[in-house]
Amino acid sequence: MKYDSQIAELKNILPSAKNVLIAVSSGADIDKLAAGLALFLTLEASGKQVSIVSDDAMLVGHTHLFGVDHVQKALPSTEGGNLTLTMEGVAASDGTVPALEKLDWFAENGHLNLVFHVLPGQTFQPARIVPHYQGAGFNVIFTIGASNLNALGSIYSQNSSVFSGTHIVNIDNQSANSSFGQTNVADTNAAAVSEVMTNLIADLGFVLDTDCASNLLIGMFDSTNNLQNSQVTADTYMAVANCLRVGGKKPAEIKTQVNPGQDLSSLMPKQQPPVEPQTQSIPDFMVPPVVTSEPQVQTTNSSDNNQSSPEERPMEEGVISETVEPEWLTPKIFKGSSLG
Repeated sequence: MKYDSQIAELKNILPSAKNVLIAVSSGADIDKLAAGLALFLTLEASGKQVSIVSDDAMLVGHTHLFGVDHVQKALPSTEGGNLTLTMEGVAASDGTVPALEKLDWFAENGHLNLVFHVLPGQTFQPARIVPHYQGAGFNVIFTIGASNLNALGSIYSQNSSVFSGTHIVNIDNQSANSSFGQTNVADTNAAAVSEVMTNLIADLGFVLDTDCASNLLIGMFDSTNNLQNSQVTADTYMAVANCLRVGGKKPAEIKTQVNPGQDLSSLMPKQQPPVEPQTQSIPDFMVPPVVTSEPQVQTTNSSDNNQSSPEERPMEEGVISETVEPEWLTPKIFKGSSLG
């Protein structure tokens, strides 16, 4: 196990951790986002309540990553943590509250009363009172691709109390990383954060599935210019091989599939116009010629075989006369006595 020594404490904490937060660095590239999403899908599949946040908005170029729709721009509310009532507009720039002498509280009739003792001649009037939970109930926080906590942008600056007192797992491959976590997996020899994550997931005892492996392949290929980067090592190829073994798809394979949320019509083969089914035309009903009373003489061409077939000839006759007999055109009435 590559990172076994770094994650000894984490392996004791993570099994009992109920709520987990994954924070991706601000301005993250596809590699860092792919690594964070792979960890998100892995922990979620293990039955944990997991949230993934990023200071950045997701772009069209991120939509081929599995689970990208779960990335949030703000910390979700969770059960637990310390309730804090933020009173806006009453503190000075040095952190003091000039109008306030002291604060008391007492319970009465099932209610909690807060008493703000205001100095004589001063005014204590908050512009707004905002309740929120400190700590937010997270047991473990994973930071992805951040050299320090400030690199998380507003995720940290607006929620610094959430990170205080919570076990932080720092995952990165930058040489400038300040090792700010209680657990630090900052591998500067790795060509991509997704390479670090591939090994870390295995070291924690989890099994990669197809979607997680596909995300990690996307991250490694993107960070290394399709494995052409000089930072690529044998360990990088080993991580790629491990992802392929479990059915991970390479980026070129994923982008040829239709992915909801992304228009890939330009990559699809052009469709030919539908072919109209050919049907046999039914000839129009042939109206029989009207026979006039005037005899007509038909000239026959010696080259044409216009003689009637034997079935069309009258009984006991040889050849039908070419001249129409006048009495043939006269209607005839047959009586029962004349038949038989």
